[in-house]
Amino acid sequence: MMIDDLRSLNHLIVRHWLGELGSDEAAYLDFSSVCIGQLAHSAEELKQLSCRLKEERWTAFSVGELNRRYLSLVRLASMDDSGARVDALVRLGITLRQAAFFRTLSDHDLERLAYGCSGPMIRFSLQTFRRGVRLHAQAGKHHATALVAARQTLAPKR
Repeated sequence: MMIDDLRSLNHLIVRHWLGELGSDEAAYLDFSSVCIGQLAHSAEELKQLSCRLKEERWTAFSVGELNRRYLSLVRLASMDDSGARVDALVRLGITLRQAAFFRTLSDHDLERLAYGCSGPMIRFSLQTFRRGVRLHAQAGKHHATALVAARQTLAPKR
């Protein structure tokens, strides 16, 4: 997974919740080496959701596009057989069980999940983001980097 893809995804996530980014917010995002959102569904919930969604149940394009972008990166990281796979999964906030689910998805299944949900499939902590943005540049870099450690210790057991 390319870091530029991750940065682009992070910008898309924040713009979804906040609208246009200020220069401090954009700079903070450039410090982050992890996805600032996390998948909001367990592997079991994803299976149930995938089975339940119907083709005609499409939501607003912007939410679908955000979901599709995130889920595409998740699937790409899930299918990576190199040693970088675990690192990529941690950066995206994905468990091994969730990764196993994403390895089985076809393009069609991924699109149906992305556009079939009524809202974003990720959680975004506005408070954590704003706290990091308010820090001066060097502290902001440390805060953004610390998200990896926090993700490893606070990840939901799914």
